[in-house]
Amino acid sequence: MKKIFVSGASGNVGKVVVEGVLASDEMELAGGYCREAGRDLGVLAGKDPVGVAVSGDLEEGLKTAKPDVVIDFTSASVLMDNLKVYAKLGIDAVIGTTGLSEEDFSEVEKMVSEKGLRMAVIPNFGLGITLVMEFLEKARQFYPYVSVVDRHPATMANAPSGTAAMLAGAVSEGPMGEVASKEVYPGIMGAKISGVQAVSQRMPYPGPFSEHEITIGRQDEAIKVTVTDFTSAVYLDGIFLTVKKIGESAKGTLITKLDEVL
Repeated sequence: MKKIFVSGASGNVGKVVVEGVLASDEMELAGGYCREAGRDLGVLAGKDPVGVAVSGDLEEGLKTAKPDVVIDFTSASVLMDNLKVYAKLGIDAVIGTTGLSEEDFSEVEKMVSEKGLRMAVIPNFGLGITLVMEFLEKARQFYPYVSVVDRHPATMANAPSGTAAMLAGAVSEGPMGEVASKEVYPGIMGAKISGVQAVSQRMPYPGPFSEHEITIGRQDEAIKVTVTDFTSAVYLDGIFLTVKKIGESAKGTLITKLDEVL
């Protein structure tokens, strides 16, 4: 029975992870960390009380819970500090990243290598996005025009989403079509991530809605792929497969893509 600690336990994904762990025969909920210190984790997830309270101090909560793995779905603003705590305590971690920079990833790589940690730092645990990327990476060699759009609720903390940045990086290899248009209004054509046009749209969508649209084009033809997720439950398969993979990996392993797990 693998003992799981959930950081960000009161967030959209965190609640679903807690619920999934409680329903599993192979995992045990050891503890959790979020702002609602002292609350029962089961109640926070919309279930009956389970007798496991939220910790308001990450390091102390981990020392008390003694988990085998931390599943972290917090935010980019606190994630690097969290990772340093996991490294200090030598705890394996599965991280759902949103908004980490290239410099942050470099620091994580160094941390994992020097401390001999086992971590997965993955922007999106959805099977749909992962399978779509495999096609896009192949097709991009023949389609020189590419654009990525991410759509999230107005309450989303950052733009672009970590998934949009991951997608842009995945389709950055290949010929780049020339665009003659000049921006009359600064930023009207979006930003560039790894040389790829990217746009973030924020609207009052309900709940944990997220959508990523990738368009690739060549002369006289365009392919548009859209992945729409309506609940955070779509990430559970990927998250728990990664937890298993991490446990089987050698010390010093850093996984950054879900296709390394599948």
